[in-house]
Amino acid sequence: MKIDKKTIEDLVKELNEAPAEQKSEKIIETIQSIVDQEYSGLINQYQKEFEEYSASKENDKKFGLRSLTEAEKQWIDRAIKQEDSSLTGKEIDYLPETTVSYIFEDLKTAHPLFQYIDWAPAGVQKWFLSERSGKATWGKLTRAIVDKIEAGIEPLNLDVNSLSAFMFVPKAIINMGYKWIDKFVRTVLLEVNEEGIEEGIIAGNGKEAPIGLLKDLKGSVQEGVYPDKKAVEITDLGPDSFGAKVLPTLNRDGKRNVDTIVIIANQNEIDTKIYKATHVLSFNGYIKADNYKNFVYVASPFVPKNKAIAYLPKKYTCGISRMGIDFSDHYKFLEQLRTYAILTYGNGRLKANDDVVVLDITNLKALKPIVQTETVTP
Repeated sequence: MKIDKKTIEDLVKELNEAPAEQKSEKIIETIQSIVDQEYSGLINQYQKEFEEYSASKENDKKFGLRSLTEAEKQWIDRAIKQEDSSLTGKEIDYLPETTVSYIFEDLKTAHPLFQYIDWAPAGVQKWFLSERSGKATWGKLTRAIVDKIEAGIEPLNLDVNSLSAFMFVPKAIINMGYKWIDKFVRTVLLEVNEEGIEEGIIAGNGKEAPIGLLKDLKGSVQEGVYPDKKAVEITDLGPDSFGAKVLPTLNRDGKRNVDTIVIIANQNEIDTKIYKATHVLSFNGYIKADNYKNFVYVASPFVPKNKAIAYLPKKYTCGISRMGIDFSDHYKFLEQLRTYAILTYGNGRLKANDDVVVLDITNLKALKPIVQTETVTP
C-alpha cells in the first residue's frame, strides 16, 4: 500500500473546497489520510514482516507475535473486526486479562521511571499501601500493637480513575489476521498509556487522576485537587546544599537509611544544569564526578522547568486494574475507520509524603574542582 504524503494544510484545504454534499465523505477521507500517514512506518514495517513471516514460517517470537487464546480471538472478532453483533454500542468491552497482562509487563519496562515504581499486580482493583512505622518492642501481645500495625496499612483503589485516548486500526492491519492485530493493539495501547501513566505519576492532581510526585499529600485539598509541594532551593548536589536541605527529609533525620535516590527532571534540565553540577571539565573533556550518594537520573517531560524531584525508589505505588474499548454512538461516523476510545483504569500515589522532595534547581551551580595548595618549608 503506497501512502500519499500530505500536509495537514493540504488536507484542510481539500476539506474546505469539497462541495457541501460531499463534506461527510471528505471528512472520513481526510481522517483516513491522517491515520494512514501517522501509521505509515508501522504499516510498512508490519507488511514487510508479514511477507517474511508468511514465506519463511519463522517462529512467532522473532516478530513479536504470540499465540492467542480463544477468548482473545473472540474479542478481536467482536471489537476490531466487528464480526459479532452482540455489542449494543453503549458498553465498554474489556480486553482479556491475558492481553492486559502482556501490555502491563511491557509497560513496566518501557520507561526508565517505571522501573522505580512499586507496581500492583495487573487486574487487581484494590491494593494496599504499607509503610513500616514504629519499632518492634518486647512485651505481651495487646490490641494496641495490632491497631498500630493496621494503622500503617492504607487501601488504594485502582478502579476509580480512567485514562482515555483514541485508537485507529488501519484496515491493512486488520487484513493481516489475529496475531498481527493483537501486536498492533498492544503496541498502540503501550504507546498511548506510557505517556499518560507517566504524566499521572509525575503531575497527577488527584482529581479523577493519580496523585503525582509533585503534589503535597498533606496540603489543603480543594475539590479533590492536591496542591503542589513547596520546592526546596538547592545550589549543589553535594553535602553542602542537597545534603543539608534535602537528605534530612528523605532519611527522616537519620531514622531511615537512604542509599539510591532517583533525580527526575526534564531532559533539558538534565542536559544543562544537572550535567554541569555533576561533571568537571578536564584536559580530556568533561568527567563525571563521583557522587557521595547513589544518584540515578531519569528524564520526564512532565517535570517543569527549573524543577527536579528527589524520589526514593519503589515508594510510589501504581496499578492498572483493567483496559477496555468504549463503543460510543458519538463516534459512529468514523466506524469504517475502526476508531475506538480506549480506557485504562488505574491509580497511584506515594506511600508517605517524605518519600519525595521537590527541588528548585534555578540556581544550581556548575561543579568546580577544589584545588588545595600546600607550602613546603625547605
